[in-house]
Amino acid sequence: MAPPLLLLYGIDERSRDFEITSTIALVRAVSEALLARGWRLLPLQVTHDLVLPLKPFRPDEWLVFNLCEGEPGQAFYYARAPRILSELGYAFTGSDAWTLDETQFKWRMKTRLEQEGVPTPRWAVCERADQLFFDTFPAIVKPAAEHCSYGITRESVVFNLREARARAQQIIAEFDQPALIEEFLDSPEYNVSLWGNGEEIAVLGVSTMTYDAFEDIRDRLCTFEAKWVPESPAYQRIPAICPAPLCAELKAQIERTAIAAYRATGCRDYGRIDLRLKHGQPMVLDVNANCDVSPEGGFASAARAAGLSYAEMLERIIHMAMRRMPALAEPAAPERVNA
Repeated sequence: MAPPLLLLYGIDERSRDFEITSTIALVRAVSEALLARGWRLLPLQVTHDLVLPLKPFRPDEWLVFNLCEGEPGQAFYYARAPRILSELGYAFTGSDAWTLDETQFKWRMKTRLEQEGVPTPRWAVCERADQLFFDTFPAIVKPAAEHCSYGITRESVVFNLREARARAQQIIAEFDQPALIEEFLDSPEYNVSLWGNGEEIAVLGVSTMTYDAFEDIRDRLCTFEAKWVPESPAYQRIPAICPAPLCAELKAQIERTAIAAYRATGCRDYGRIDLRLKHGQPMVLDVNANCDVSPEGGFASAARAAGLSYAEMLERIIHMAMRRMPALAEPAAPERVNA
């Protein structure tokens, strides 16, 4: 018998309005989809304490669907939630604390990719702008430990060291963290949705964002506005196309590179890898462990393109996590699943 689910998510006074709105919408969508398929579940909000709210729910009985996305200063920080869940003995969906920490801090992610031979654009990180040295332009300067494209605007694209240091100084002051600079690759962006573990990692789908509507290179990137501000030209004029129109050879190259990045950073159950091309070769920009699974997100779009409903996609993720429950060593998939 399938276990009941805790939909664990976090909101506190530091959560921005759009984060609160999107989180509540996500929890509602996941709840409605799974309840319609017969799952027993309970949404559980955490704020300043993860341990106390979990006490009524035995880890040998409940499976956690981990929807926590906090930043390092929040109790439900991206990586802190799975660390505490592991310590308390819960099985949960998605990546573990190590992977979420490594991919949150982008210089660690980039170092890991390089160590494993996964191609990524040239980069550098600095804690003081006057210590920044870089000679590959154009480049993009962004916060080194943020998510949701915070700090990425058209001013992030720089063309010389003077501009790079000025932008780095702004980032360091505003976000109180190091600045990351990397060479800017002016190509379409490819988002590869993957899932699986061990030797059973599969590409769910490849989507692309094209920037043909913009001639200025400073507009040819996925900024905060492009993701979160529907009335902005960036949001309206940068289409996401799934599946991406790719020749067989380039598609195979992109998928191989994405799988290598997924493995290198220890992603578990599901994730999304973002890439661009350099001289026709895929280069990894970012690893999104525990990526967005909202109905409008890229991962769900890839699932739909693959013929899966939203609920079927969620169930596939749940079944992978169920295999880590000691009481369900090899659970049989419920008859309702068609994954």
